Amino acid sequence: MKVIPLKAIPNQRLSVNLDGANWTLTIKAGRHAMYLDIERESEVIAVGMRAVANTPIIPYRYLTDGTNLAFITENDDLPWYESFDRTQSLIIWSDDGLTTNTGGD
Repeated sequence: MKVIPLKAIPNQRLSVNLDGANWTLTIKAGRHAMYLDIERESEVIAVGMRAVANTPIIPYRYLTDGTNLAFITENDDLPWYESFDRTQSLIIWSDDGLTTNTGGD
């Protein structure tokens, strides 16, 4: 498991490398919830997906080798940008432990 650093700002975009594929996540603040747009190698996977706690983010049909992302929060709170740098994290986990984070912006 690796932690992807998130900023406590309402809208951000980051890139990660999962099993050799480049993924781009756009995280946006909506009305009382955070939403995600997900791309894999520039292919749109999801738009406006609601972020929830402790649940895999990447849809099963796009997974390879058991690697996924999830928001981990205290008390199963919904992810919210004001808590990203304190009590909430975005994690990557991989069965082989070789997953790397290629950065964010």
